[in-house]
Amino acid sequence: MYLGVQLYAFEKEYVLSEPDYVFRHLAEIGYQAIEMPFLMDVHTYTKKYNLQYSALHTGPDALNDLPEIISHLQSNDCQNLCISGPLAWHDRSLSNFQKTCAFLNEKAELLKSEGIKIHYHNHDFEFKCAEDEISPFEILLEQLDPSLIQFCVDTGWLHMIGLDPVTFLKQYRHRISYAHLRDFLNGKSVALGQGSVDVASIVNELNDNSSLEWLVVEHEPEDAALEKLSVSRSYLKTELSL
Repeated sequence: MYLGVQLYAFEKEYVLSEPDYVFRHLAEIGYQAIEMPFLMDVHTYTKKYNLQYSALHTGPDALNDLPEIISHLQSNDCQNLCISGPLAWHDRSLSNFQKTCAFLNEKAELLKSEGIKIHYHNHDFEFKCAEDEISPFEILLEQLDPSLIQFCVDTGWLHMIGLDPVTFLKQYRHRISYAHLRDFLNGKSVALGQGSVDVASIVNELNDNSSLEWLVVEHEPEDAALEKLSVSRSYLKTELSL
């Protein structure tokens, strides 16, 4: 299991203007991989600082241009896509999630032949019942083809919606291929170990999932992103031997 960092913690313009500084410091802090929230040629920096490119994180609409996505991933030695949310982002209806599942299954079949895997990334809203007491997550669970698409579980959002992340990770272990670690305190994103999320129990459970390859730290964007990510990395190393 590799430990990565989601560059969503930084403003896009900052990463584009100071890429060498950002990637060098993330490697020095001790992260082994980066997850990108936008298209950027990172091969020069991942090679220079011995980092892996764990996944491109994007919305499903980006898959309308598969040649661009495939070219980007293959030229940057990346084999994973984390897909966030449904088509028509603000439409949280069950019918939109059903449409999204069909769309993602179709695209995942095409990407599979290129050696690229899709992982669906949850938020809190997938667990809110929209119609007939059925949640969008139930639609995703039922209609996403598990042979093509697994889940990128954001454990922080599970906590925020009132679910027990450890129970969830046990129950759906066979569908989980990728995970995000987050911590929150009074609804605000904080460094790991500084909030109310039981990060230690989550990591212990994830360690038992043999199919999980990527464990990625995610923070909300802020000016002191490197300092906060350093605190999270130190916590994982000193408290959890990760």
